Amino acid sequence: MKFRGTNKIKMKIKVTFLILMFICVQKSVSQCDAVTVESVTNFTPFALDSIAESEGLRNGPNYNGANVFYPVNGNNSLKSIVLVPGYTAEQKSVMGWARYLASRGFVCMTIGTNSLTDFPSIRANALIDAMETIRQENNRQTSPLYQKIDTNNIAVGGWSMGGGGAQLAAKIDPRIKAVLAITPWLYENTLSASDLNHNVPVLIISGELDPTAPASRHANVHYNYTPSATHKLLFEISGADHNIPLNPLTGNGDVGNLGYAWLKLFLEGTNCYCNMLSDASLDQNETASKYFTNLSCASLSVANIKNTDLKIKIFPSLATDEIRIEFSKEQQLEYIVSNLFGQQIKEGKVRSGDTIRVEELSIGMHFLIVGQKVFKFLKT
Repeated sequence: MKFRGTNKIKMKIKVTFLILMFICVQKSVSQCDAVTVESVTNFTPFALDSIAESEGLRNGPNYNGANVFYPVNGNNSLKSIVLVPGYTAEQKSVMGWARYLASRGFVCMTIGTNSLTDFPSIRANALIDAMETIRQENNRQTSPLYQKIDTNNIAVGGWSMGGGGAQLAAKIDPRIKAVLAITPWLYENTLSASDLNHNVPVLIISGELDPTAPASRHANVHYNYTPSATHKLLFEISGADHNIPLNPLTGNGDVGNLGYAWLKLFLEGTNCYCNMLSDASLDQNETASKYFTNLSCASLSVANIKNTDLKIKIFPSLATDEIRIEFSKEQQLEYIVSNLFGQQIKEGKVRSGDTIRVEELSIGMHFLIVGQKVFKFLKT
């Protein structure tokens, strides 16, 4: 005996399946079309939470005090950035950027310095020490970020001497994936090109009227000393002093969008954001008094990978905690998890052998899209 509703349910599943396949193909072809200045500006912020040292966060020897801000968004592969303040400044000076970036999907850690007068080289070591704290936080079982941090993709940044320290850190630790230098200061009488000889992508944000770290003697020099082979961008804010760039909402959000796009591109590896950082886009940006960049989106663009011939396996099909993915090529693929109604629940990137955590999903049938292939699995 068959129930009259059975065929309707099967038809609904088939229709949903076809819709999801269409979405997947469209995503691979035109996913960058949705990334515009307008769409990035009009974002919906994630809810935030934070962790302090009193709650179990590691207290590193090369810095003094720390806070971690993170988005509550269910992502189990969060990218991170560590921010350090400037000369005589405390953590709160960079917390505006920290909360902003966390609201946009990144883990953001702020640190204090052992001495408020520490020079950039010491701040560089503090940032590297803080990166270790992020790695350990990912393994701390009582942490709300346990096994949710991508420990291979961490950026550093800072303000003033902190921004200078972030650039020096990139020379010391090649594991750093990106640098955000806000009105950076380095001692100009001893600075040489060799100090900034590294290949870590650097975004420098400066102020046109900065009396503390004049762009002509600091930010511009830092940009020129960074190797031409290194991706770099200098964005000078019109009429800004040393402090205005500490507010990512400056210029109707232009400054924050710039930092967000830089991290999406180089920390997360999403090439769609390159166009926002290109000459064509920056030429139209009225917040900038001037800018320099060697960024070439054409050289960054990767040819569309034909994934239809990939042999992809997922298991188990009845999943309680996680799903393992295996495929036949050494590459990274995007994935999407959706429910029966086509609502996207989570997304990310995987390599062969990686697992996707699904314990937070509701019990029932779900779809997993990987490399233009659609799989069904039952969450038990």
